[in-house]
Amino acid sequence: MSFFFVGDPSVVKDNRLTSNDKIVYFSLVGYMNHKTGKCYPRYSTISKDTGISRSSIQRATKLLARLGYLTIKRLSSTNLYLLTQQMVLQKTRIDRVKSQADTSDSSHRDLLIKPLYLTSKRYNKYNNYQRGKYSPPPVANHSLDTLNYNGEKWNYCAEEGEWVEFKNKKGDRIAKHKWKVNEPIKKFDATLKVAS
Repeated sequence: MSFFFVGDPSVVKDNRLTSNDKIVYFSLVGYMNHKTGKCYPRYSTISKDTGISRSSIQRATKLLARLGYLTIKRLSSTNLYLLTQQMVLQKTRIDRVKSQADTSDSSHRDLLIKPLYLTSKRYNKYNNYQRGKYSPPPVANHSLDTLNYNGEKWNYCAEEGEWVEFKNKKGDRIAKHKWKVNEPIKKFDATLKVAS
């Protein structure tokens, strides 16, 4: 049941209809599915909503069907009411509202609008937990086990802070910065154990 609807002025102005007929029609419109134009309320439901007797509701629906405002199909426990004229009226109203808004996305108002981090290509390179503007610092390839320096082969031995340490066969040690590619390699004096 919808909380509001657009009333058809031709029903209100039709002198062939009594006030009970109009109330029954608008009660049916309140139960109408806006996409299909169908509704299935029982006589007892309409009577409870409007305060009109069952026999008056039956007379009203037959008259409305005869005048072309609705189509009735009997089902096993209730009636199927098809309100084609009301459905056309509501579709016309929606189209008018869309044309007044005059935006290209008005037809997609019922779709979920995805957040920027799901649609932007900028965020796709990170996992879902890195949704902000954080970009990790560039990382040098220090995961190799060996380093060639001055024609010698140096093996990985340790890391400290931003430096990776390598050791040669003589036991000499050097340190290379992790991220700064142009940073010079530090040589360690074995007796002082200090980088120069």
